[in-house]
Amino acid sequence: MIWDGNGYWPVYEYPDFQIKVLYVYYMETIFKTTIIPLACCMLLASCSLADFSEDCTYYGEVETKPDRTALAKDETKPLLTDIYLLSPQRNYTYSITSDTLVTGIQAVSYKVLACNAYGLENISFSGMDCPETAQAELSTYEKDGKLYTVPAPALYAANTDLRVIPFERVVCEPVLKPATRRINIDFAVVDNSGVGVSSINGELSGIAYRYSFKQLDALESSAWLAFGSVPNEEKTNVFSSSLKVFGVNPGKQAAGRIDNLLDIALQTSDGNIYKESIDLTGVFSGFTTSIIHITIEIRLGLMGMSVEVTGWDVSNGGNIEL
Repeated sequence: MIWDGNGYWPVYEYPDFQIKVLYVYYMETIFKTTIIPLACCMLLASCSLADFSEDCTYYGEVETKPDRTALAKDETKPLLTDIYLLSPQRNYTYSITSDTLVTGIQAVSYKVLACNAYGLENISFSGMDCPETAQAELSTYEKDGKLYTVPAPALYAANTDLRVIPFERVVCEPVLKPATRRINIDFAVVDNSGVGVSSINGELSGIAYRYSFKQLDALESSAWLAFGSVPNEEKTNVFSSSLKVFGVNPGKQAAGRIDNLLDIALQTSDGNIYKESIDLTGVFSGFTTSIIHITIEIRLGLMGMSVEVTGWDVSNGGNIEL
């Protein structure tokens, strides 16, 4: 018997046979101590190999940098921006105050939704775990058998695509754009009564109160919006109103005609109230820009009042389209 450090082995009469026995033993030992552990290590490390097997899950980093250049100059910068990374594999949601690096994001393709929900009033969000169903909805209430909504807050929204690459950093820059449109109305009063006008209020129908993150536009929905007006500081005998809405349903008549009717209530200085209605459906037809400005002339006499649209124009802020 001989001792080789691992145990005793029999010594045979034939040296060559003894060498062969020891050779087989040592080869088996090398295989057990080297090859098998090496194979295990290869299996454990397979998810980091360059071939990116479909059976493995990979992760990357996302640097989120919301683009807020579309915010109006007179609007306050949102304190928080909500970011939604949505995919069939996994969803991520986080709120950021500035450019933010997020690690450990599964490396797949995402639909990215962004908005400034924090601090907004009279609005709710639903279906935000799916880009097909994500929407915002304004508060509504019923009065005298009619459905009313409220002015839209300063909501900004974005919808874009993102591909996260394994073991790399990608930049996501969702461009936040206004979800609202503005309706400016000037009531130009021709007072032949000699009494004077105290106030002018209005109610406008056909106002959309739902907003789609998929379309980045108002969803077909219809409610009334009540509003007031204030004397125009630059124009004599003019009362002005400014309304923020998601939309007025231009060309969205799939479920039936949606009219834009304006009910006007004028109160004179002696307390009398005069009411009149006017159809603005034609005025709002095709209104898809940011702003529309409407001028309505009110003629007030001893026998009552009459109203007429004397002009309107639309714009995207700086450029006027007549």
